[in-house]
Amino acid sequence: MPPNNEKSLIPLTIHVLSNARTLYSTRRFFEEGYKRGHKMRVYPPVQMSAYLERNALELYYADQKIETPHCIIPRLGQKKSAHTLAIIRHYEMMHVKSLNTSHAMARCRDKFVTMQILAQNKIAVPRSVLLEDPAHIDTAFEKIGAPPYILKVPTGSQGTGVMIADSKGAARSLIETLLDQGLQLIVQEFIAESRGSDYRAIILGGELIAAMRRQATGYDFRSNIHRGADAEKVELSIEAARTVKLAARILGLDFAGVDLIESNRGPMVLEVNASPGLEGIEGTTGVNIAERVIGYLEEVITS
Repeated sequence: MPPNNEKSLIPLTIHVLSNARTLYSTRRFFEEGYKRGHKMRVYPPVQMSAYLERNALELYYADQKIETPHCIIPRLGQKKSAHTLAIIRHYEMMHVKSLNTSHAMARCRDKFVTMQILAQNKIAVPRSVLLEDPAHIDTAFEKIGAPPYILKVPTGSQGTGVMIADSKGAARSLIETLLDQGLQLIVQEFIAESRGSDYRAIILGGELIAAMRRQATGYDFRSNIHRGADAEKVELSIEAARTVKLAARILGLDFAGVDLIESNRGPMVLEVNASPGLEGIEGTTGVNIAERVIGYLEEVITS
């Protein structure tokens, strides 16, 4: 990887795919790429269209054909994620390197799919049940154990769609209400010994480059920094570091934010984010993650 204070020898064209140009992470990727001499562009996927015919693949933004870049940095949010994945896939079919592939990002779009893949590969995850029919509520309680229970919508982010129920009665009421609205729901065990804290680890190219511990504050059990959680830089244990790196590799992610919790049964993976936010962890750890990502892409493209 090029030294931090040197520009890349070969200027690249890099597209950042983000539906929110003003987001911290989007700005940081743009800034660090520009500083290293690259041609940076930000395109919102929801405003892009894909064209194809036999032996021809093209992408358009605002009715203008987009030049084919060397690589893309895709950011997959909740807004029209299926369209965003289709745009990423189109770039890939044009032989453009994507920081994370569309296939790997699609796997992480749904929290339960992520846990299915990790559990199948012997990665520890909390006991969980996916529900769509209230007739299975009692079975879920039986499999998970005593309350409290964590209730999650499979596609939520930054703590949205995550609830806690302190009793079976409260859980049943919430579950029935949400299922009645046509939602799928994950019912998950509550890891009491974590005391409202978890770890966010950033993996890049198979290496652990930054980690922080997040602690929920006040009455909120969620440890998301966007919800006011406290954070501090940490060094993960050997077992935890191995777990987060393995989780990213199993899911096929070159760049990932892995959320981990310590339990009496060892470290468990809670979620894996294919578009991890940079603001909280860059500020907490002092690691210039955006620059590291640009350097990684330089290395991959020019090797």
